[in-house]
Amino acid sequence: MAKFKIKHTVLRFFYILLTVFPGLLSAHSLPDSGLVAAYPLDGHAKAPEQREFSGKTLRTKAVADRNGQAGRALGFHPGPGMEFSQAELPLDISPDALPVVTITCWIKAAETFKYLTPLRSGDKKQRGLLTDRHRGSQRWSASAGRDGIIHGSPALKDQWTFIALIYDAPNEQARLIVNNQVFGGRARQRKNNPSTIIGAFNGAMDELMVYNRALSLEEIEKLYGSPIDINREDFAIDDRSAYRRRMEAQRNPEVEAGQQFIPGYEELIIRDSVHSPNTLHIFGRGDTITVLRQAGDNWLEVSNQKGEKGYISASSLISNAFRTGKTKSVFRFTNWLGQLFMMNKAWNWFFVALFTLLLAMALKYRKQLNEWFIALGGKAETEAAGSRNEGIVTTRRFGRLDRYFPVTRPKWWSISPGIVFALMLLGGSIWDTAETQWFFNEGARILPAGFTLAIHWVLWSLSLIIILLILAITIESLHIAGPWAGLLRLAMLLILNLMAVVVCFYLAVGIILVIFGFVLFVIALFSLLGRRR
Repeated sequence: MAKFKIKHTVLRFFYILLTVFPGLLSAHSLPDSGLVAAYPLDGHAKAPEQREFSGKTLRTKAVADRNGQAGRALGFHPGPGMEFSQAELPLDISPDALPVVTITCWIKAAETFKYLTPLRSGDKKQRGLLTDRHRGSQRWSASAGRDGIIHGSPALKDQWTFIALIYDAPNEQARLIVNNQVFGGRARQRKNNPSTIIGAFNGAMDELMVYNRALSLEEIEKLYGSPIDINREDFAIDDRSAYRRRMEAQRNPEVEAGQQFIPGYEELIIRDSVHSPNTLHIFGRGDTITVLRQAGDNWLEVSNQKGEKGYISASSLISNAFRTGKTKSVFRFTNWLGQLFMMNKAWNWFFVALFTLLLAMALKYRKQLNEWFIALGGKAETEAAGSRNEGIVTTRRFGRLDRYFPVTRPKWWSISPGIVFALMLLGGSIWDTAETQWFFNEGARILPAGFTLAIHWVLWSLSLIIILLILAITIESLHIAGPWAGLLRLAMLLILNLMAVVVCFYLAVGIILVIFGFVLFVIALFSLLGRRR
């Protein structure tokens, strides 16, 4: 077996050396790690080292490659009508199959005034190489899915051009290299077709390589054979997916054999086997659940103190039971908080109604609450102010702040941070859910860093406004009520602001649903009237 591997490696080396890059004398000239498929395109669409990826050609022909060697490239030309010659490769380059992929090739176009799709895995919103008119000329471009198109340099007639495409789905980024220039941008794409089509243009293609990783710029330079020195600083892709892995680990922490749990609710269903719908046992109050082993595919074999054994998914165990040594009330409260924004739960609507009532009362009696905190903090004195005016006069350390605090208008001043935050969450989710999630989990900071889109700056600006509002409320509380009562007032306002976040979120979503329902009703009504006519 070892001799076979050595022989296979040697043959692979000489294949790459002699058929893919003729004339090169160093094995370091071609990155081999992560190579999924190599197509020499010597007049055919075969992948000699990966026969399962060999494709079929339609009306193609062998043409001279970029070095002038006859029959060493695959030629494409217009066919009858609007048809072109092409080759279909049984290679799935979708984000599901290859989350990160590098595709390199040499290409020459005999016509550069048309919209071309030399390499595609579906429509123009899916991964692929195309040309698109930009700044007066057709340019080599990369599909960026929902983010449009990444335009490169102009496509020049009858000139062999080096192309490298890098797609990084976890970080939603793409890079296009055209000869010695780097072009980059965001790319959010859905699943592609399970095959890849090359052709559909008048010209030729050579040395198509597909890797299951992002090649470094140095590796791509070895494939190109020259330095890539224009826009070089735009090549790097920052890791912006680490927070998702951290969140996933927090949602589904690893459960090990020997760990013990206590049911947090009345019933915990135990199955008779992995993925089975059959209920074998019901563990509940008074049971201690011991993890016996990992049964694979996120399932666990467990038992209780009675010796009853069965299976449960790790996610179900973590969601419905807590580790020994923890408190049930804390477990239930954190679970409730995690489900507070699930609008399909009727119980949540009850809490929203309760929060709304509490907010309305706090705003209505805000003056009385302020006076109570002032009295609690010992900041009030009774002064004889003449026969016309006798009452409570407050004495404060910073007299100039009396002009501003306590704020009387608008009435919702004290809950303004919560209102702004709720609108920020909802608006950001509608605008761009992925970028909003990244900002709140990793991108939020006082000094902006890594901001590349307008939404980053909008969220950052709103975050500063919220910080300033909270700071102003803090100063107001300490000024009118003193340190201890002021901190107590601040704690109350923070709780009210959290309630405001929930209420505003539900209210905004409710309004959107009503508007959407009304639009659907109008459309259905006009459709019905149209049929009757």
